[in-house]
Amino acid sequence: MIATADWRTDANARIDHLRKGDFTIEARDAAGAPVQGAVVTYQLKHHAFLFGTAIAYAPFADQGEDGRHYRQFILDNFSGLVCENEMKWYDNEAVRGRVDYVHADALVAFAEKNGLQMRGHNLFWEKQEFAMPWLVALNPKDLRTAVEQRLADIVTRYRGRVVCWDVNNEMLDGSFFRDRLGADIVPWMFKEAARLDPKPVLFVNEYAILGNAEKTERFITMIRDLQAQGAPVGGIGIQAHDSDRFTADPHAAPLAGARPEWMMNTPLTPAIFLATLDRLYSATKLPIHLTEISAKSHDPERRGDDLEMLFRLGFSHEAVQAIVLWGFGAKTHWMGPDAALMDADNTVNAAGRRISHLLREEWTTRGAAASDADGRAKLRGFYGTYSVSVKLPDGRTIEKEVNLTKAAPNAIVGLAQ
Repeated sequence: MIATADWRTDANARIDHLRKGDFTIEARDAAGAPVQGAVVTYQLKHHAFLFGTAIAYAPFADQGEDGRHYRQFILDNFSGLVCENEMKWYDNEAVRGRVDYVHADALVAFAEKNGLQMRGHNLFWEKQEFAMPWLVALNPKDLRTAVEQRLADIVTRYRGRVVCWDVNNEMLDGSFFRDRLGADIVPWMFKEAARLDPKPVLFVNEYAILGNAEKTERFITMIRDLQAQGAPVGGIGIQAHDSDRFTADPHAAPLAGARPEWMMNTPLTPAIFLATLDRLYSATKLPIHLTEISAKSHDPERRGDDLEMLFRLGFSHEAVQAIVLWGFGAKTHWMGPDAALMDADNTVNAAGRRISHLLREEWTTRGAAASDADGRAKLRGFYGTYSVSVKLPDGRTIEKEVNLTKAAPNAIVGLAQ
């Protein structure tokens, strides 16, 4: 894929080709006969593509104005969620033997109630700094037992309720489990997770990949090695908490100042971003999730520029199936208010308005059409779940929720027998 100087126009053309389809909604009477002249009104409710955010229990459960705005921003904008910390082992079992999924359960229930896809993050984390002291202190035999118990507990608890799992986080930069249990522990994690619940797609998930050719190649080698050992790796997760690197200027200088290892300072142009995705997809043919997105900038307009570039380019790439922000509130974002889409007073800021405009205005489908002699109303729109209202010539109205996808572009809305 080649990004020309007019990256936005090119991305928009790809989006129209990849993310939209021609659909038919059929109006039928109680006998199943087509109804001509029905007015079919339709509105995209949730994208098939996973536009998501990390959700945290404390602001979600807040019963005041902050909590109301937090929940409403999610419902207004997103089609998917991921627990920020509530599914991580250190959150579920901070003290050995005291296992607690109460907060994760509440967040999963919220997603299900509102028709939101849920990513599972994460089963294990390979960096030792995120291992609980009690876990670090275990001998290899007891550690293996704990790993087996952890996997069985969480995968079976959320069987059929998550669309994917990040199986062992950040394996290119950590080796806690492999150092203690051997290299074959990771393929076992993937195979056992698939055995316990075959439905979720199993992901690898890494940072400092975009625009980093050397690490991209190591990522590809790791994926191939896992697959060669029988690990059912089904997807690639790419973190990008350093999305402030985005620029359309191919001659931009590196960002100044010291940055942590997971935040690169090299400029990230549309061409470089797309080339990284192209390389990963051509080498593996696996779907890609942009799993942890943050753009930290004191200027919310600049923040909006960075995030819009990532969203527009990511949505335009054939391999990408999800874009997930890692939070949005000034009071709750792990990188602080300079990474937020909603200010401390619950006002949606310039960055938030930019993303909301994409998701709620530019990348939505709404309208009305009359059914023809065959009872069919035709439309073109984004793949996803639609709210449909059919007003019959006799004044009666039928309402239904339908999924319109590339594989299933037709839906029937009819009166009950």
